[in-house]
Amino acid sequence: MKIKRAPIVFHNVLSTKSRCKTNEWYLIARDFRNAIIKNNLYSTGPIIYQVSNFDQSENEADYTFFTSVNMELEIDAKDKYQFFKKWTFDDGLSLRHADMDEEMEDSYDLLREAAKNYNLTLAEPFYNIFLDVYGEGMIDIYAPILKESSHD
Repeated sequence: MKIKRAPIVFHNVLSTKSRCKTNEWYLIARDFRNAIIKNNLYSTGPIIYQVSNFDQSENEADYTFFTSVNMELEIDAKDKYQFFKKWTFDDGLSLRHADMDEEMEDSYDLLREAAKNYNLTLAEPFYNIFLDVYGEGMIDIYAPILKESSHD
């Protein structure tokens, strides 16, 4: 598995949050995409999501979804959606999680280990960039770098 270091930039990013069962996140993502289409917009990028506040006993977590859309939007602060004209991280590590049958946590651990080896501090939770390639799903995991420590 190859870990890459690079910035990431998306323009006109729409975001929403939801709490759901961990095996149902893709339904929320689908509803998010459908809401975009129903509002005469179209998504110009992949669905990106973060998972936080996992409750093992309920098998639930908080999900935050992001996707770029075809135009700038003005959204009320009280709306369930947020809009970012430019959504960017100057530096981060990424890893392709191609086998959806493997545990995501194993890939997260590889990123954490790489960061430790290079004296980097990563921001968590990581971002999962869902890619639909020929009907098969894969995920690029992106971990923003918070800081780089000097070697002692």
